[in-house]
Amino acid sequence: MTDQDGRKFEVDPELNAIWKKYGEPKFFFPKVDDMAGSRRLHAMGSARFLKSAFVKQTLGNTSPRSWTEEDRPVVVRDGSSITVRIYRPKEASTGRPVMVVAHSGGWCLGGLETEEFICQLLCIRLNMVVVNVAYRLSPEVSFPTHLFDVYDAIKWVAVNAHTIGGDLHKGFLTCGVSAGGNLTSPCALLARDEGLRPNLTGHVYICTGLPHAYTDQNGNVMHLFPEQLQSASGSWEVYKDGPVASRAMNVFYADLAKVDASSPLFSPFTQKDFSDLGPVYFQVAGMDLWKDTSFLYCDLVKKAGGKTKIDVYPGLPHLWYSIYPQLSINQKWAQDLIKGVEWLLNQKEATQTSSRL
Repeated sequence: MTDQDGRKFEVDPELNAIWKKYGEPKFFFPKVDDMAGSRRLHAMGSARFLKSAFVKQTLGNTSPRSWTEEDRPVVVRDGSSITVRIYRPKEASTGRPVMVVAHSGGWCLGGLETEEFICQLLCIRLNMVVVNVAYRLSPEVSFPTHLFDVYDAIKWVAVNAHTIGGDLHKGFLTCGVSAGGNLTSPCALLARDEGLRPNLTGHVYICTGLPHAYTDQNGNVMHLFPEQLQSASGSWEVYKDGPVASRAMNVFYADLAKVDASSPLFSPFTQKDFSDLGPVYFQVAGMDLWKDTSFLYCDLVKKAGGKTKIDVYPGLPHLWYSIYPQLSINQKWAQDLIKGVEWLLNQKEATQTSSRL
């Protein structure tokens, strides 16, 4: 495939056949004057994915369901209440490891249904408790409110895990999908620096791009690692106009959230210490402008003594599996996710102290 500047890049053969027949997907920019309508359209896409043959086949026979779902309110730092949805296996078991999930959607779209498949899959395949966070969205709230909603949900789990069937000594993980990873990555730093107990034991990032270049609406500039991330052959340049995710789209999301480019909470790349964060598992789309930031983040964690595992999916764009569930590579993606989380659980520290929050 060749972009408008004549650069060539690899496309998955099955996806290429789909694009030749139906065309590439169009960028989805939410309408600020009709966010409710934009969210409904986004939710319709999630619903189509959940009804796909891929989801049904991967989850197997789910009637009756082998898991339970329960919504609970969590009061966050400003006194507001958000909802978390808790997925638990039905079979009797002692305390299980727990994962806290932050969904995709550019901080302005999505909700509890967006990552429903991932929550259900990991719950039933790995016998774990999954806590899905409905953090508040922009433009109703501004950054870093979304981040603190997720972090306060993590702290709630640290105190209340035993009431939902969890045992954090067996694993206390986070999972961020796309923009959700932009929330869980600073949460990992906050948890470390504030001494959260039990400590987080691992992190999953799915198609997560970590900010390194942005000028906010007040003229503040973030310009980090230009020599590593902004070369002509790098993903930030090659895929700047997509497919699926583009620089313009990410600027739109950040502007809508009123992000301060000088905030240390906006990007983990503003930090100098990447030690003691717990192991990292990254799933990277090969045809994503954020690909190189994934490698850079993992390199920084490894240099600080941490463990990382990366699976790359060549020729596929940002969050491809939810747009094209018919692709055969998606079965590998789902199996890799299970194995990656299992790897994180096996890396956890042997000793942890009980919650003192």
